Amino acid sequence: MHGAPDHGFKHRVSGRATQLDGLRAVAMIAISWDHWCPPTWPRIFPFEVFLFFFLVLTGYLITGSLLRERDRKEARGGPWKWEGLKSYQIRRGLRILAPYYAALALALLIQAPDAWMGRAADSWQGFPWYFFHLSNFHIAKLGDWPGGTNHFWSLAIQQQFYLIWPFVIWFLPRKCLLPAILIFSAIGPISRHYHDLFLPWFAWPQTLTWFTFDYFGIGGLLALAVHRGVSLESPVLRGLAVAGLAGYVVIFGSHALGWPTYGLRALQQTFLAIALCGFIAAGFVGFRGPLGRFLENGRLQRIGQVSYGIYLFHNIAPLVAGKIFWFLWFGCFDNIYGEIIRIPVYAAVTWALTMASWRWIETPLQEVRAKIGSR
Repeated sequence: MHGAPDHGFKHRVSGRATQLDGLRAVAMIAISWDHWCPPTWPRIFPFEVFLFFFLVLTGYLITGSLLRERDRKEARGGPWKWEGLKSYQIRRGLRILAPYYAALALALLIQAPDAWMGRAADSWQGFPWYFFHLSNFHIAKLGDWPGGTNHFWSLAIQQQFYLIWPFVIWFLPRKCLLPAILIFSAIGPISRHYHDLFLPWFAWPQTLTWFTFDYFGIGGLLALAVHRGVSLESPVLRGLAVAGLAGYVVIFGSHALGWPTYGLRALQQTFLAIALCGFIAAGFVGFRGPLGRFLENGRLQRIGQVSYGIYLFHNIAPLVAGKIFWFLWFGCFDNIYGEIIRIPVYAAVTWALTMASWRWIETPLQEVRAKIGSR
């Protein structure tokens, strides 16, 4: 069944799944904390889980949007795919690229080490990779996280996903969608299994695009299932999510403790993607009790709604703070109290930059996007 109605979307305001915004906020706060946390402080929890949540969510939302648009355009009849592709990329560009290039321009302005265009012979070494959304390949070659711009690697792979995914969802016959998405998803763990084969060319192969295909693909599988009539409240879906979480915890824990994983490490992130689908489904359906009320808190909702802007600027914020509040790096602040003071400064700078982007870049372009989308 195609174009099936939404199932279980109880907690909505103006068409938004409010608790999903709460989950976005929690994920973004955790990612920011991980990047702002001083290197001397212990890191026990695998905070990268929250970044992967956004990748799975991207796969779910983009696939669902493309499927619904395919239904609408095919119902009208006539050729539409190439014109639809053009409209889709323009809309994505207005939503994603304008604030992205604003963040990149700021990184250049404050001379972020890897993106700064100075006079040195290799001054352009990093910049083209960021400009053309290939920074994940650049970081794979570097084998290092450049200060202020290292978070752009995940934005690069998402942009690459936006480019290729309409060809999968719109141009393949409907009967081929399920096997195509399954094959796409399988490329991720297969790539991780053969990780060492990439080492002659890349220091960090794990940031290459195809190593993350299962995040997007499994999110896409959830969207395809919902589009074909599966309820987000399905006990089978919940069971798969629980099994995925159990598989991830067992493999991750075994590896962390030095126990044998029997060749299953390549599937660790695949299990995580399945588990994250359960959280996404629950975010749409709605958690009950204290957790549900927490996720619907107004301040948390606001953070979730602007989470893209926060992600763009949160890693640049420490560099901006260093320019404005340089005294926080004097010797008297070179202790735990100084580190504690700097973190809320990073948060304040991030919020200011996010709100500036939202007011003067993202909001004015929303009306343009809406007009294009209504055609």
